[in-house]
Amino acid sequence: MRQHSQEKSVTAELWRLLRVWVLLLLLGGAEVAASYLPLARALRPLVILPGVLMALTVAVGFMEVSRGIVLVRVFAVAAMFWLLLLLGLGSTDPLTRIDYHVPDAQVK
Repeated sequence: MRQHSQEKSVTAELWRLLRVWVLLLLLGGAEVAASYLPLARALRPLVILPGVLMALTVAVGFMEVSRGIVLVRVFAVAAMFWLLLLLGLGSTDPLTRIDYHVPDAQVK
């Protein structure tokens, strides 16, 4: 009886992890698809949204922050801070890039 309940809990945990993984794949696909959209300059920060949602999904789904002790939460918050900082620094180039249009060259 006890072995059956352990197998059931392991199976439920694997299904939960699979759902989190599939959600991460969908969010990653949404981020790649959004990067190909011709967005106006004011809407470009919306491309960061799937990345932020992926980071939160990892924190809640894989790191299990809600189940851990306070020290686990402190390290998770520090990791999320650095991840969001890296996302912000990585997005400064696409968000501030200016496209210079060059007229067609006349080749002889």
